[in-house]
Amino acid sequence: MSAGSVDAVVFDVGMVLIEWDPRHVYRKIFTRDDGSPDEDRVDWFLGTVCTMEWNIRQDLGRSIAEANAEAFERHPDWKDEIAAYYSRFQEMIPGPIEGTVAAMRALKARGVKVPGLTNFGRETFAETAKRFDFLNEFDGVVVSGEEGVIKPDPAIFELLAERCGLVPERTLFVDDSAKNIESAGRLGFHTHHFTRGPDALRADLVALGLL
Repeated sequence: MSAGSVDAVVFDVGMVLIEWDPRHVYRKIFTRDDGSPDEDRVDWFLGTVCTMEWNIRQDLGRSIAEANAEAFERHPDWKDEIAAYYSRFQEMIPGPIEGTVAAMRALKARGVKVPGLTNFGRETFAETAKRFDFLNEFDGVVVSGEEGVIKPDPAIFELLAERCGLVPERTLFVDDSAKNIESAGRLGFHTHHFTRGPDALRADLVALGLL
């Protein structure tokens, strides 16, 4: 990847532009007698009741109402705790990753196209975009819950390229998931695996002559 070879940068959302962790909610719900989080109960609940596999179904388009109904049927003794997953969803997002947001806005200011590509529920993305202005500043965004397909499926990358007018060989894709990075790379995208924080991303963007 050389300077001048990239003219668009695609940003993932969760853990790239915003922090997200359901433990932020369940550490408040499951506590010990002294008020400290009961990490064992948190791990059990998120590994057994409201699992990542359950959450992914919402990323594929299932509604919150349907998700809750399915989980209530599986675990009728945990209805209040299940309902908290989406009624308190914004508590799972303590805030933006400021350095990445600043890089995104700096790219836009320099005329670089900055689309978004995220695995996110349709309802929760709309709610989150009301909270964070920068999620409304993308040059087009593909949200998995609106499309019924999720990363790392190549189909969602192809949809992104078509909808946003991207040439993969001239596009940098930024994501925290190794599987998503691998899928994008196989399709010809340049990639930045977001594991070392905003400073490492900015260094790559500077090396490309984008910042």
